[in-house]
Amino acid sequence: MVRNKMKTNHTTLFQWTALVGTLALAGCASAPPTFDLSSSPRIGPLKTLPISLVVAEPKAPQALDSDHMIVRDASGAVSYVPGAQWSERVPALLQTRLVRAIEAKGFSVSREGSGVIGDRVLASEISAFNLVPGTPPRVELSITLRLIDAKEGRLLASRSFQAQAEIDRLAGETIAAGFDTALSSLTPAVADWALSVR
Repeated sequence: MVRNKMKTNHTTLFQWTALVGTLALAGCASAPPTFDLSSSPRIGPLKTLPISLVVAEPKAPQALDSDHMIVRDASGAVSYVPGAQWSERVPALLQTRLVRAIEAKGFSVSREGSGVIGDRVLASEISAFNLVPGTPPRVELSITLRLIDAKEGRLLASRSFQAQAEIDRLAGETIAAGFDTALSSLTPAVADWALSVR
């Protein structure tokens, strides 16, 4: 598990509503800007794995299977950040980051839907990819991964990963940067784990 220690002080409901309201006013004048996660491709040749690996698009609850930036409060209630959204659905964004993380280790990997039938499939399920109100607010993400023998349909290994990062203000670019910070520790750990399973 990968986790950055976070502060747990929470704002009052009034303070949180005021912050979200400010962002809403800022974004109502035009179409909401979209934001991506950093995932620069590796430059240069990649080694072929002895057992070919396909990265499936992560599964997600309905609230997370969208391009909305999600807020989840202490009660579990879900709302959306107005005035900003992701450039793609969250599962597609995360699939790209997982592919890039394995490529960053120097190995070639395919994504589900590319036409490659792999020996193994890296399947995953997102349980958190959202903002949490607080002082300061933070982003949090949680994902469970399963490495599956594609030919036998057999589970080889599974593991959960979590990460968090504080943000200083509710703006699309700051939110995206917070997720980039959290993913910068999580995805390399995922890649190391996926490549180490024998």
